[in-house]
Amino acid sequence: MDKAIIGYMRIGFFRIGVFDDAWDRLVQQIGNLGATSLTVTRKRLTLGDRDTTTGWYSQNYDDSTMEIYIIAKGTTPSLLPPGTYVRTEALGLTADPVLEGDEIIANDVYYEVKTVRLHYLGDGFYFRECDLTLLPLQDLTGATYTASTVEDARYRNKVYLQTWLSSTALPNYIVAYGEPDYPLVRVFKEKAIDLVFSIGTPDSVALPVGVGYIENVPITIWCIDKTNISGTKLRWQAETELRRICEEHPTGGSMFTWQRLGDNEKNLGSTVLYSVNYVVNYKRYS
Repeated sequence: MDKAIIGYMRIGFFRIGVFDDAWDRLVQQIGNLGATSLTVTRKRLTLGDRDTTTGWYSQNYDDSTMEIYIIAKGTTPSLLPPGTYVRTEALGLTADPVLEGDEIIANDVYYEVKTVRLHYLGDGFYFRECDLTLLPLQDLTGATYTASTVEDARYRNKVYLQTWLSSTALPNYIVAYGEPDYPLVRVFKEKAIDLVFSIGTPDSVALPVGVGYIENVPITIWCIDKTNISGTKLRWQAETELRRICEEHPTGGSMFTWQRLGDNEKNLGSTVLYSVNYVVNYKRYS
């Protein structure tokens, strides 16, 4: 079946959406060098409802088939098209639609699509370059996840942030535990979220018995690049709001303090994730 960014149609020699049948020529080139085309199962990820405890969206998968060239790490560079690299366990080249977080099953081997980069030739779509990571335990059964209790320090801080963050000061945001089991970029793209306040595992120091705890809670603010709002400005707005609630709404009998640990930009090929790391410190009495 022919693939294109617009559809799956061929009119005469030309395939709609692919510049001058460039994908066919690339297929022939890498096939002559030993790469094998695979018809694989694509498990297309969609996000469902949010979990009330963790704050992340449930995962749903729909099965379909797609054609992809999977090139293992360590393959000779002459096999790869210019500008492509095997950055993870494997590289996938395809003209079929695929997104970060989708899973691919090829010859009973499970991969997760971590990054998708679009390549163009002139004004026409050429192919998708996909970073693939192995999921060695994906087809095994194991223990099911049990949500933490309300006494979990992450839960207390999640409730605290959800209570005091201002929806008028910030655009669409969610508060959740750590990072999800799927690429974070899917939350921004699929759920139209602008900001994520991510609560990591706290570092707790016990005071004398019956007194309480000193808790250091890592909080990462994530946002995605926008055409109408600068990612840097959006991140700054979220930082300002976090500082405000720490100063205006102390809890547990102790004033909050915070440390800014630095920011980060992660280029995912198709987009950029901006983040900044904080540690919030407070004393919690028993």
